[in-house]
Amino acid sequence: MQDTAIPTLTTAPSKKGGLKSLWNHRSFRQILISRVLSNFGDSVDVIAYSWLVYLLTGSKLLMGTLFAVGTLPTIVLGVFAGVWVDRWSKKRTAIVSAVIRGAIVAGTALLYISGTIEVWHLFVLSMLLSSVAAFSNPAMMSWLPQLLSKEQIMPGNSLMASAAQTARLGGFALSGALIAWVGLGGAFGLNVLMLLLSAWVLLVVPSPRSDQEKASGNLSASRFGQELLSGFSYLIHQKMLLLIIGLATFLNFAVSPIEALEAAYVGELLEQGPSALSALSIGMAVGMIIGGLILGQIGSSVRKGTLMIAGFVIMGISIGLMPLPPLIQSPQIALIFAAGLYLLLGLSINLIASPATAYVMEETPPQLLGRVASLFNTLCLAAFPIGSALSGALAEQIQLSPLYLIMCGLVLIPTVVIVMTPKLRTLK
Repeated sequence: MQDTAIPTLTTAPSKKGGLKSLWNHRSFRQILISRVLSNFGDSVDVIAYSWLVYLLTGSKLLMGTLFAVGTLPTIVLGVFAGVWVDRWSKKRTAIVSAVIRGAIVAGTALLYISGTIEVWHLFVLSMLLSSVAAFSNPAMMSWLPQLLSKEQIMPGNSLMASAAQTARLGGFALSGALIAWVGLGGAFGLNVLMLLLSAWVLLVVPSPRSDQEKASGNLSASRFGQELLSGFSYLIHQKMLLLIIGLATFLNFAVSPIEALEAAYVGELLEQGPSALSALSIGMAVGMIIGGLILGQIGSSVRKGTLMIAGFVIMGISIGLMPLPPLIQSPQIALIFAAGLYLLLGLSINLIASPATAYVMEETPPQLLGRVASLFNTLCLAAFPIGSALSGALAEQIQLSPLYLIMCGLVLIPTVVIVMTPKLRTLK
């Protein structure tokens, strides 16, 4: 069925940025609610999958391997998925993706309840979920610029990230009690419900005229290759866009060692237990939420270059100070200090990621945004395992405290690049 073509600008009461303006934008508010629902359900699902692997095997290695393997389809398909995303209705792609994900999770629940689930099922199901994400993520990234004015894109993207992080934090906090109360089958069922509700909320969002399908019929191999190459060709000739994508990729590369070494930092330097891991994770999540709210209110009035410089400086300082909390004798104060650094780290992530993502949305032609967004997401996602593997290898050779100082120096390099590039420094 063809989506109804209704100009969405009529649903936006104001083109100015700011939280009030965004919340009064009906279409954006509905997408925001949909995102909160799906992210809350997904966070419960992550814990449920981890616990199920542990129940089936008792292997921590398999728990980590499951999530590593689960990201591969998104990375592999991400380069190619954008061609289809650019040809399909963004609204329809987001809705169908949510329904398919719900069906996959429902299949997991049925296998578990029937007592027939095996470890290989989880690997297959996890890869299927990742395959769907290769299409849904760039579709959503391509949809927002069709709904918001240019002034609203960065505040809107920041608020969306903040709401999603809040939903994840709530899901992680409640998942343990939920699994204990309704069991794994009930936890999976809740995620199915959240995904279906998120799809239902999206159904009532009007579709802009530009969201009508641009092509019909089968896509031949030669035509697919031409459209794929046209996306690469455009990107290659956009130096500023390439630089922004490179900075966002570097951000993920720089953050991944922090997460990969978090357990070692808590155990070896802070000399504390698993509860300290939760405190640091909550600190980072709160920082990302605060950053999203701040940018949602003032982001449109501050230069993107200024925000990214501030983000990399704050990130460098917070990483460089990581060796200090272990020097404090009081374990409680040391943990509070470390959690504060993680909060600053989370804040810095939003200061860098939101302007970068907004620039990609603003400057890429709508007919190419699916391909560019797919490549953007693929590079950022691929940077995580690379950074994690390299940091793990280095941690085997040198102590953690000097390693954090090395990472601090690396993070400050982009600051120099931005300051030395006038167009990037003054980017609005």
